[in-house]
Amino acid sequence: MLPAAVRRWLHRPKRSDPRLLSQFFYADERVTRVVTEINCLDVETDPQQYLVLLNQLRLSQAELLTIIEQIMDECIPKERHGRDYVIKFPEDLLVDSLRNHMLFAAECLMARTYIDVDEADGVRLRPLAKDLLCSLELVRTVLREQSLSQHGPYSEPVRRALIRFDTLFAEFELSYVSSLVSVKSPEEIYRQQEIVVLFCETVARALKLGYLTQEMIDGYEPQLMFTIPRLAIISGLLIYPDGPLNLERKPEEISRVFSPFYVLLRKIRDLLHVLSKEELYMLEKRVLNESATDSQASSEVDSADLRGSAAPHVCLSVPRYSTKVSSTLTHIPGTCCCFTH
Repeated sequence: MLPAAVRRWLHRPKRSDPRLLSQFFYADERVTRVVTEINCLDVETDPQQYLVLLNQLRLSQAELLTIIEQIMDECIPKERHGRDYVIKFPEDLLVDSLRNHMLFAAECLMARTYIDVDEADGVRLRPLAKDLLCSLELVRTVLREQSLSQHGPYSEPVRRALIRFDTLFAEFELSYVSSLVSVKSPEEIYRQQEIVVLFCETVARALKLGYLTQEMIDGYEPQLMFTIPRLAIISGLLIYPDGPLNLERKPEEISRVFSPFYVLLRKIRDLLHVLSKEELYMLEKRVLNESATDSQASSEVDSADLRGSAAPHVCLSVPRYSTKVSSTLTHIPGTCCCFTH
């Protein structure tokens, strides 16, 4: 049997080979080379080079994880661990580099360096981090062996190693992120989806009634940041009362977007119920005009370095209740940009 070094030299794939195992082979080599250079470097004498190598390691590990991800999609497409839980994560965490950050976090935990988490959570997560890193090393080993053999179907050891790594990665990712931030509950996710539906229904109704045009939406008109949320409140309270603005529920049972304004929303609902169809139409037209004015005033403030100059509202001749509802809507901060999050 040929020595491992000779076999590696004889059977190494070509760099031009587009197959995933060939790409993995060279990505794995780059990671190994950078790690070796870091281990041989005296950090105290050359800290600048150490930072350069750390950046190279981050990039090479990200490339390696991307290729492993593609191999899992090709080798075990039906055995992949579900990652539906990521919908619970805050949006600022849902970035392409999340996987690489999770690997870095596991390495820090193994070194007893608790950067993002407190020590108690770090101690709790260390066994899972250890299992994950050991699993990754096994994946790299079996994939190297497969890349040096004939490029046939993936071997059973490769499949088993990939399935275990995929499962451990998902478990570590969910556990680690849950220790960092407040992860949304299924109820919160459902309430958020209710708001999305309400906004969609509001836009469809506004288009049908001629309040908005498709050109305004396609052109991302700034006034839509004010118009759509304010119309959505009216729709949610009056037209779709069983939706996310169902005030028959307790404040803690509605979305956190609306719950701080529970009392104010009840007042708006009571005022809306006394309006006729004609008065409701006039109210919504007034909201449109005020939203346009707010948008214009916001632009003027931005251009004036927030000097505080505000444009007056456009006033129409509308019934007293309509005017009161319109003015009350402007007291809810959510009727501006925060409802769009």
